[in-house]
Amino acid sequence: MNFSSLTLHTPYLKHGLKTGIAAVLAYIAADLCNLKFGYWAALSAVIVMQINVADSIKMCWYRFSGTAIGAFIGILCILTFPQTPKMTMLALFVSVGFCAYMTRYNNRYKMAAITTTIVTLASLGEPNRIEFGLFRVLEIGLGVASAFLTSISVWPMRASEALKSDLFKQFEECATNYETLMDGFLDKQSCLMPSALEAFNSKLTKNREVYTKVIRLERIIYAEDTHLLGMKVETLEKCASHLRAMLHALNHVHGEGYQIIMEKELRQLANVTAQAMRDIGSKRIPDEKSLHEALIASQTRLEELRNEGATRRFYLQKIIQFFAFYHGAQFICEDLLRYTRERKRINNRLSKN
Repeated sequence: MNFSSLTLHTPYLKHGLKTGIAAVLAYIAADLCNLKFGYWAALSAVIVMQINVADSIKMCWYRFSGTAIGAFIGILCILTFPQTPKMTMLALFVSVGFCAYMTRYNNRYKMAAITTTIVTLASLGEPNRIEFGLFRVLEIGLGVASAFLTSISVWPMRASEALKSDLFKQFEECATNYETLMDGFLDKQSCLMPSALEAFNSKLTKNREVYTKVIRLERIIYAEDTHLLGMKVETLEKCASHLRAMLHALNHVHGEGYQIIMEKELRQLANVTAQAMRDIGSKRIPDEKSLHEALIASQTRLEELRNEGATRRFYLQKIIQFFAFYHGAQFICEDLLRYTRERKRINNRLSKN
């Protein structure tokens, strides 16, 4: 097994070990509490254990809250319906049907439906059905608690760290795509495949979802600079949006290409912009001065050319193509400048404190 393969398998190896630990811990806890069916605790631990902490917390809360709701509904059924075959079937129909309908509003009612079935049916024939049902809920609770403790204390794999690693790779890919687009544009508007950015864009779709998990779940336990992480996610989203517009501008004008007079300024803008993307992904602060100077240089040169009437030699579609592409590059640089200035402001505030 080579190094890259080992790196790929390590999170799953840890997850396997952690799930085993959680199941054993849950079963031992149930045994120490003299609970009759300890396997419910072990089973619950296995169900709720996820690879990263955020997903484990989410699943723990989903199962625990759903179990509590289901237990309450099950106890109501026991108190309401006599313990006869027909009434038991009616209680099961009403309780499960209600929970299934309520999934329209909250997914935890799926778990509630499972719990109310356990409480209603597993307690049949027991002298104290409510007590029997509550003990089963306690076993599930022990499984959830065991999974939660294992997830946060044994090799905790945080969603925020996974997101940071993904952002590092995605900013590098964004910079590469940006350079490719600029090279194509300056090479007499050489068209690229319309699907050139599809693979890159598909990787961005889950960033916002993972970031939301970090905000809502992991931040409860860990101290995390979620504002900075959110800035990176937002900046990358904006850059990707501008790249799509630049690709569209590059590919949707036909006819003979032309040499860009301000090639020097655009290449400089591309170089410092791509470097800024890589800096953000690598946790460095981009060079604000270089970004600002490159942006001003391109704007100044464009203004000079317009005043000289250099753009008059192009027909309308080519002019629109140029400005659409240029404005995409300009907006990316401006977004990176905003990130850089905000990052410096945060650092200055922290240094004063």
